[in-house]
Amino acid sequence: MKKISTKNPGKQRLKIYKAPLHKRRKLLVCPLDKDLQKKHNLKRISIRKGDSVKVIVGDNKGKTGKVEKVDYSKSKIYVKEIKYKNARAQEKMSPLVASNLLITDLVLSDSKRLEKKNLIKKGESNGK
Repeated sequence: MKKISTKNPGKQRLKIYKAPLHKRRKLLVCPLDKDLQKKHNLKRISIRKGDSVKVIVGDNKGKTGKVEKVDYSKSKIYVKEIKYKNARAQEKMSPLVASNLLITDLVLSDSKRLEKKNLIKKGESNGK
């Protein structure tokens, strides 16, 4: 049987919403800062907790901070320094979209993350 693909935007959106978490994780990628692009020979990488980011689009444009939480089920990223007040006057972290962020500093403690992108050679430690 032939697999039917579609260009219909609604079906494409539905495909993303119904995707399992391990596939959604690959969709949460952010572009790297120009210095990091030159250093690591990458344009974008999957975001993770601890990365430093800068907001490049939206109401919080120009603000920076560290990623506190990555929610794969909602495809949102929460940065500790970017907050809003809700109707009860409580401060909460604003949910951000990954494509609106720019990674300014990477967490380099995870060797598997680096090996996958060929940033370091296998078996080479990160100064430990």
